[in-house]
Amino acid sequence: MLQLARKQIIRFALDFEIGEIHTYSGYKGDLIVKVTTKDKNAVIAIRKYALSLGIEEVSIKQNPAFFEFEIYCITVDADVYHLKFDDDNLDHKHYVEDNWKKSGID
Repeated sequence: MLQLARKQIIRFALDFEIGEIHTYSGYKGDLIVKVTTKDKNAVIAIRKYALSLGIEEVSIKQNPAFFEFEIYCITVDADVYHLKFDDDNLDHKHYVEDNWKKSGID
């Protein structure tokens, strides 16, 4: 199921002006599709499409140096070992704030 969602996002993204598409596994075993584009409308459409597929984590980063957006569609692979952290020990957690959510654009 996860592989199918990744393939669908890639096929969907190819209809837009994109710079690159990367797929890889994250350090915790998450499966990631990263799409870069300069087209704000593509960002909105890809994000909505990914969420409609049931992908729970879609993160948008803006890279002002290159005037482009990076869209990260992240799915958890249950068959891969995940690092476990003690909830009381917050020093091991890294919190990243999604700037796209702060912009108010949905």
